[in-house]
Formats: sequence, C-alpha cells, structure tokens
Amino acid sequence: NISESSQSNETFSESIIPPILQGSFGIFGNLFALFLLFYHSKIHRWGPFYRFICALAITDFLGLLFHYPVAITRYASNFKFEFPMEFCYFDTFLFSFSFLSSAMIVCAMSCDRFFAVKYPLIYRSASHKTKRLLTAIWIFSAVVASFPLLGFGSVELYYPRTWCFINFASRRRLDRINTYFYSCLCLLVLLVTVVTNVAVIYSICNLDKSDLILSSEIDRKKRKIEETYIVTLMMTIVILFSVCWIPLVVRMLINASASDPKNGPDELLAVRMTISNAIVDPWIYIILRKENLVKMSKLVQRVRNSDHLPTIFITRESKATRACGVSNPSTPPTCSTQL
Repeated sequence: NISESSQSNETFSESIIPPILQGSFGIFGNLFALFLLFYHSKIHRWGPFYRFICALAITDFLGLLFHYPVAITRYASNFKFEFPMEFCYFDTFLFSFSFLSSAMIVCAMSCDRFFAVKYPLIYRSASHKTKRLLTAIWIFSAVVASFPLLGFGSVELYYPRTWCFINFASRRRLDRINTYFYSCLCLLVLLVTVVTNVAVIYSICNLDKSDLILSSEIDRKKRKIEETYIVTLMMTIVILFSVCWIPLVVRMLINASASDPKNGPDELLAVRMTISNAIVDPWIYIILRKENLVKMSKLVQRVRNSDHLPTIFITRESKATRACGVSNPSTPPTCSTQL
C-alpha cells in the first residue's frame, strides 16, 4: 500500500522545465539512436555489442515514454492532478525494471568485451547467445521489480508526488529488506561493470604483446582500433552510469538505515540523476559513433602530417649578416667574417 505520508496535502514549487527537458531529450535521443542502429545495420551486422546497445536504447526509451507524459500532466496541473493508485504501482514496476535492466545490460556489455578480448575462442562459440542473455536480464529484472506488487515491501509516492518507487522511506522491516536487496544488487552490478572494464582496458593496452592468434600485423592493428573504439564508448557509458546511479543508491541506503527516513527534494534529485543516465546514454552513442571517431582521428592525423608549416633555412650569408649586425641582407657586410 502507498504510505499515508504521501497522501497528505502539500504545496509544491517545483518547475515544470526539468521534466520537460529530460523527457524530450531522453525520448528523442533513444529514438534517434535506434534509427542510427538500424540504418547502419549493414555495417555493424548486429554484432553482440550492438545488440546490447539496441536493447539498452529500447529499455530506456520505453521507461521514459510511459512515465513522463503522466508526470508532466501533474506538473502542468499545478500539482492538482493526483496519480491513480494503479498507475503508482505501474510506475514503481516501470522504474524498478528499467533502472535494474539498464544497469545489467551495461554490465553485460562490459562482460562481453572482457571475454572478446581475453578469451576470443570461447567468445566466438558463445557470441550467438546474446538474445538469450538479454531475455534472461529482462525476466530477472521484471521479477525483482514485481516484489512490491507481490507484497514483499510496498510502493511510495515521492516528492513532489510525481513519481513512484519502492518504499525506501519507510521504517517497516520488509520495506527495509527490499531496499537493501535492491540497492546492494545495483552496487554489485556496478562493481562487476567497473572491474571488467578495467581488465579490458589493461588487455587493450597490451594487445600487441599478448595477441598470438592473429597472424599479421595489419590484423592486429585493425582489431586494436576496433577494440579501442568500443572501450572508449564503454568507459564513457560506465563513468556516467556510475555518476548517475550512485546518488540514488546512497539515498536508498541512508534512508533504509535512518530512524527518520526522508521523502523530499533530495530523493527527487537522486532519481533525476538516475534518469539522466537513460537520457545521456543514446547521445553518447550518437556522438561517439565509430564513423565520427574515425573522422576525428583522420583529421588529427592530417594536421600532424601537414607540411604547410613555416620552415627556417639558415644560410652562410644569413650567418654573416647576423654576425655583422646588418639589418638589410642585400647590403654586403662591412665587417670581416670568416666563413
């Protein structure tokens, strides 16, 4: 059940601009990323990494699409529109599912790169199982998100009563157990993601020394370029994922261990940070696409190899000119200079 604290009459002064911007950029960005993925499908041929990117964009897109129209309606009504209880349960499931499944997909992307670099032979034999892994992630996330709906914990309508989530603002034991389980699960996923990415970066830096499978130097260079691109994209996603996720997990743990848990602006800021991850992810892919990085790399290389730089030639006559202190090189020097 929704707690009584969320049903009290309150006045709010929150601006409608942040949810409109977040909703617009998030929905449009994920939709555009999906368009690019399908448009360039002949190039990447739907390799495992790009399947994960597509699944991440779909998950984030649906989560934002179903939540923001109703939330913006409450902002537009000057907070007079009240969420129906049924939508609050749905919103709790939606947030719990999309947050956890997005985190696990990012983790799966990191593990995918780890096995591709460290154990290429094993990876090639198991790379066709990406669809099964994504299905398992979505099923597991749906089960965990269903806990409050099945009575393991409850749902809460949070400040300014525009979003619902698992009740981590409660002092009841079952709610706290559910909060600890969800937050610790997210921390575990984050830890695995960071560790695997560090291992991948270390392997990429030593690829020329350790890669004995590829026979030619050209093949090694091509693979290193490909892996470097994917690691650059992955590290950007993981860093932003960590920055955006940690505030909500910390707020959940603080509230679960506090004698007087809060439901206010701090919780709103934390969930907005988490939602920002779903908004930024597609734009990272759009900006850091391989084609864009290749163009930037070629531009940098062209600047480095440019021969249109001023060149100074020192002749014997110029030495003589400087030695005699003559300002006009056309005038013969008047002093004696031994050349």
